[in-house]
Amino acid sequence: MTQTPITTCAIVDDEAVARYGLRSYVCKTPGLICLAEFKNIAELEHYLQNNIAPDIIFMDINMPEISGLDFIASNTLESAIVIVTAYEEYALKGFELNVCDYLLKPPSFTRFLQAVDKAGQYLGYKRGELREDVIFVRADRMLKRIRVSSISYLESLENYVRIHTDTEKIVTRITLKELASSLPAQQFAQIHKSYIINILRISSAESDNVLLDIGEKLPVSRNFRKQIKQIIHDRLL
Repeated sequence: MTQTPITTCAIVDDEAVARYGLRSYVCKTPGLICLAEFKNIAELEHYLQNNIAPDIIFMDINMPEISGLDFIASNTLESAIVIVTAYEEYALKGFELNVCDYLLKPPSFTRFLQAVDKAGQYLGYKRGELREDVIFVRADRMLKRIRVSSISYLESLENYVRIHTDTEKIVTRITLKELASSLPAQQFAQIHKSYIINILRISSAESDNVLLDIGEKLPVSRNFRKQIKQIIHDRLL
């Protein structure tokens, strides 16, 4: 019989009712175990000094003395952090930091399970446990999981990138260079200062443009023509 993998978590909230609600959800979720509950950040920090960080931390933001956002901004944890808050504006600020998901109080059990699933996928990605090639990007106030093979090309929008996939266009706040570093170099090539393409999606190419299998024709700048010509040649061998 296959055993359910164990995922550990901790709850940080100054409201007893909120902690109770999350704990009841944890108890109903197979494979999820709550290691500890804390009323404030100081208690969490003391715990982390003497214990391994849990896989997931469900954290309120608006707490006395040290807020959840201040803690997230000043600490680097291996944990997937899920913000739990009654204030949506705080949740949006959290997505500028290292958070996996956010739940608005009081969350439904279905939404809680979605956050747990997303956190599990994120942890698997960080640990290299996912079988298929994926990347995670922050977009639309969520952490999105994207199959690398579904990406046709990346389009630079200065400090943002539009990711063109088989099913959607995703805009994320990152530079083209930064995002390219998370993709397999042997599969993606820059053809223009504004474009990086999935070379497996090339249908045809000319000296100054390439046609992708989705019907998009993109320009090839002079600086990248030799490189693209070599890529096309190697694919035909």
